[in-house]
Amino acid sequence: MSLKLYNSLSRRKEPLILDRGATVKMFVCGPTVYDYAHLGHARTYVAFDIIARYLKFLGYDVRYLMNITDVADRIVQRAEQLQRDALGLAKEYEKFFLEDMEAIGISSVERYFRASEHITEMIGQVTGLINKGLAYETSTGVYFEVKKFPKFGQLSGLNQEELGLRRLELCSSKKNPEDFSLWRKHDSGLKWNSAWGLGRPGWHVEDTAIAMTNLGETYDIHGGASELMFPHHEAEIAQAEALSGKAPYVRFWLHTGLLSVKGRKMSKSLGNVIRIRDALKQYTAQELRYYLASYHYRQPVGISDAGLKRARKKVTALNENIRAFSGSEPGKCKGNRREPDALILRAEGTFRHHMDNDFDTPRALAFLSALSGKLANLAKRQRSLDQKSKQDLDLAFRRMAGVFGILPQFEPSN
Repeated sequence: MSLKLYNSLSRRKEPLILDRGATVKMFVCGPTVYDYAHLGHARTYVAFDIIARYLKFLGYDVRYLMNITDVADRIVQRAEQLQRDALGLAKEYEKFFLEDMEAIGISSVERYFRASEHITEMIGQVTGLINKGLAYETSTGVYFEVKKFPKFGQLSGLNQEELGLRRLELCSSKKNPEDFSLWRKHDSGLKWNSAWGLGRPGWHVEDTAIAMTNLGETYDIHGGASELMFPHHEAEIAQAEALSGKAPYVRFWLHTGLLSVKGRKMSKSLGNVIRIRDALKQYTAQELRYYLASYHYRQPVGISDAGLKRARKKVTALNENIRAFSGSEPGKCKGNRREPDALILRAEGTFRHHMDNDFDTPRALAFLSALSGKLANLAKRQRSLDQKSKQDLDLAFRRMAGVFGILPQFEPSN
C-alpha cells in the first residue's frame, strides 16, 4: 500500500507518488504573534510535525516551512492597547511561540519566515495581479476581484451565490462583497510605502508571497487548521494560480480538526484558552503529543483532564515496556535471526499500513503500545535474544515511536 493523503481540494484520498529520496515541499500556516500559543495551535502543529516525521521515516527529504504572521491588525491593536511598538511586540511573542514549539517537540520545521521580511515580494504580487486585470485600487486599498477567478470556492465547496453572502471585510469601496484585500491603506500602525500609498498587506497575500518565494510556484503539501479553508486558503489559491497561470498551486491540501474544551471551541471570550506552556506544567510533551495523536488529524479534538490522564498512563506503560526490553540481558549465544527479523518486518508493515492510510495515527499508536508489551514479554523469555537481535528490535521500535515523538530525547533517523 502506498501513502495516500486526503486532499481537501478533491475530497478524496490520493496517492503521494514521488521517487524515493525526493524532496517533499510543505508549507503550514503559522501563528499571528500577538499572544501566547495555546493547545489549539499545538493540535495543528503536532499533527504536521508527525506528518513530516513520517515522510522522513519513508525516506523522503522534507522541506517544511512555516510563516510567522507579524503584520496584522490584531498585532497593531494589541500594541496600541499596551502602548508598545507593534513589531517589537510581535518579536516578543514570536520568541515565546518558538520556545513553546521546542518544548512540545516540534522538530521538523526547516525554517520560519516572518511576513515583515517579505513586504517587497507582497507588493510585487499585488502589482502583478493589478497588471493582469484581476485586482483594482479603491480609496481604502487594493482588492482581488473574485468574479474574475471562476474557480474561487472550489476548496470550500461554496458556489457563486453562497460566496456573495459571505460579506468578508465589510467596505463600501469594494466592487463586490466577496472581494478580498491585497493591500489596505493605513497612515498609522504598521505601514510601508507602495504605489498605492502607505499601508500594509492583506493577510492572504502574506502566505502566498512567502510560500511562492521559497518553495516555487507549485509545491506538494499545504496544511493548516480547517477554519482556514475559507477564506484564507481559498484566497491563496486564487492569488497564486492567477499570478503564475499554473494549477494546481498545491497538490495536496491537508486540514486539521479543531480543538474544543468541554465541547466548546477554545476562545478568549469564553475564558477557556489553555496555553501550551501552562499545559506543560501538568503534562509532559510526550503525554500531550500522545493524546493529540490519539485523534486522527482531520478529527475534532476534545481536551479533558480525564483524557490526558489516560494518555499519561499509556505513555508511562509504553516507556516502561521499552525500557524493560532495552535493559534486559542479551543471550550469551548467537540466537535464531529468523524470529526477530520476521517480527521487525511484520511490525513495520503493520505500522506503515496504518500510517499510509492518510496518517491513521490512532491505530498506529495503539499498535505501538501493544508492540511495546510484546517486546517486554519477549525480554522475559528464558531463551533470550542475542545482542544483535535485541539491538535491531529496539532500533526498529524507536524509529517508529520517533515518528510520534513519544520517547524522550529520541528523534527519527531518515
